[in-house]
Amino acid sequence: MAPRRQGATGEREADEARGCCVPGECLRPREPVRIEDAVRLLCNNDTCAAGRYMHRECFEQWEAGVLAYLKSSGRARSWSERQRYQNLWTKKGYDLAFKACGCRCGRGHLKKDLDWAPPGAAIRAEEEKKRRRRTRSGRTPAASDGRSRAFSLSSSGSCSPPSAPSEPSASPTHAPSHAVIPAKKLSKPEIVSDRIRAGAGANGIFSRRMDFSTFNLLPKHKVNSYQIKIEDEGNHGNDDTRLFILSTLAGQHKPRVSCALCKETLHVFDRYPLVDGTFFLSPRQHTGSAVEVKVEGRTQYLTCVCMGCLERYDPDRTIRCRFCGQKWDGSSLVLGTMYSYDIFMATPCCAERLKCNNCFKPLLHPQQRLNYSDYSHPVTCPHCRVADTHFVKPLSYCFTKRVFPLFQQWP
Repeated sequence: MAPRRQGATGEREADEARGCCVPGECLRPREPVRIEDAVRLLCNNDTCAAGRYMHRECFEQWEAGVLAYLKSSGRARSWSERQRYQNLWTKKGYDLAFKACGCRCGRGHLKKDLDWAPPGAAIRAEEEKKRRRRTRSGRTPAASDGRSRAFSLSSSGSCSPPSAPSEPSASPTHAPSHAVIPAKKLSKPEIVSDRIRAGAGANGIFSRRMDFSTFNLLPKHKVNSYQIKIEDEGNHGNDDTRLFILSTLAGQHKPRVSCALCKETLHVFDRYPLVDGTFFLSPRQHTGSAVEVKVEGRTQYLTCVCMGCLERYDPDRTIRCRFCGQKWDGSSLVLGTMYSYDIFMATPCCAERLKCNNCFKPLLHPQQRLNYSDYSHPVTCPHCRVADTHFVKPLSYCFTKRVFPLFQQWP
């Protein structure tokens, strides 16, 4: 039965958009759905009262789960990613995937309304064309700004690791382009830098970094501004992440943090590099020292890993997948800053890491890969319909410190 097209007679669009109809967890539970930036869905249950609009972010996440289901269904197995995406909401693809599109009403299935366009969409499209024309006719941004975007945290706290040489990037936009600007060496004259000294801690409880001697343990080719986040020359608007970390820790009276793996205590500094390691946000509390924060209405945990564990200075700091034995490698991560997703779960190495936390059935094909940050987002299992951050699992479940296959949990 095809999804019904709900009539708009006697109804106001604003009333229809009061709540997000995404099955499972809404990414913006406290925000009403604005139809100007929403996706409209149709349910084939004539008495459905679950709503017909989703936040665009919620739809994209839900759609990814449906695409994963489609990939393992019938003739769609032989389709390319592009073909699956193009066919999903047409009869050709939807007939194969509708079982993964259950509605919250429990009696119908959802389908994207391909004939609906948000109010004002044509006007916004024209404005976007004009903006692009102005951009093309304008000046090219300075190279220094390019480096800032590639290696600094944006206002959303996003920072992505370079791809390992042996593994192609899941998304080209997540791999910083090392050709933007030559790496800046941290030379001796900069060891006691006036620029580093200039800023005081936001709350006076954090340490002042007087030199970079701790980074002498790194290989020489890594002692540069690509591998270590340092203060930018001038104000490029990249201070939000630093202030977020410092204000969060100051609110908990924590001038020091602990490594999630070895438990080593690390000083937090008032300027970049903020720590002799790196911070990251995870929806799971991997260690008791992780600090709970709210980011866009979602509970996250600010966690830290020291430089020694990232670089695997000695065998005791090496962790391996409990299922396939592959070593986890954090040496490509930028030091002294923060990643907006769980760095341990961003590159799953085997099929066991891709299973539902509830029914333990695979959520993705073993060869399918998502963007680094997508593994930290909530998804709805197409088999048991449970919504969870299924790809984010306890460290002790995924990793062992001893030689495979002997298992050991760290304290």
